[in-house]
Amino acid sequence: MLTQSRPFDAELPRFDPPGVKEAGPRRILLVDDHALVRMSVVNVCASAFKDVEVLEATSLAAALALYERFEGSIQLVLLDLNLPDSKGFASLLTLKRRFPRSRILVLSGAFDDAVAAEACVLGAEKFLHKGADRALLAATLSDLLEPMFQARRDAAAASASTRRSPSAANTLSPREIEILDLVLQGKTNQEIVVATGLKLGTVKNYISGLFVVFGVPSRSKLVSLFV
Repeated sequence: MLTQSRPFDAELPRFDPPGVKEAGPRRILLVDDHALVRMSVVNVCASAFKDVEVLEATSLAAALALYERFEGSIQLVLLDLNLPDSKGFASLLTLKRRFPRSRILVLSGAFDDAVAAEACVLGAEKFLHKGADRALLAATLSDLLEPMFQARRDAAAASASTRRSPSAANTLSPREIEILDLVLQGKTNQEIVVATGLKLGTVKNYISGLFVVFGVPSRSKLVSLFV
């Protein structure tokens, strides 16, 4: 089902790339069986992007059918790991097997670094907690929709695999650099909350994102890259 919605948060910055205003719509496939989650994501997209349309699916079967139908224009899949007809990583594995070129952002209600790392090992582009604030969700979507993201991600993974001081740090935002610096200082998540004023869930999302950028499964592996 193709969903159209009205923007309701004028404070969200828009992320429309320059020079593509006349191009066809970009599509996101949103796969989640919770109506409130879908409504929130759809409205974030409507507020932050001019040319993004959201396709909604409430099951893996519906998602596969929609992806097959709109494969040429779907640039990103937002995937809940617990669906009525598929649980855990089975949905991610099935989508990647059927559509190897699919790009997937995993949405989860679980705050678990191990789950985030495993999702990315299995092919997800990023992992984001459902409790992430609207601005972080919009910024994450903007990053993933940017054509150069995959090239930067591949370069970061290659750099991390060599165990050198990663050049991927040059691609981080100022906030990501701040979080990374605090992690390298040995700060706990709660200490980072105090230092930055961010919510605990937001801090966890940033750290999970750093795992993806540097191609590592854990905090200790991330720190070891800079030793």
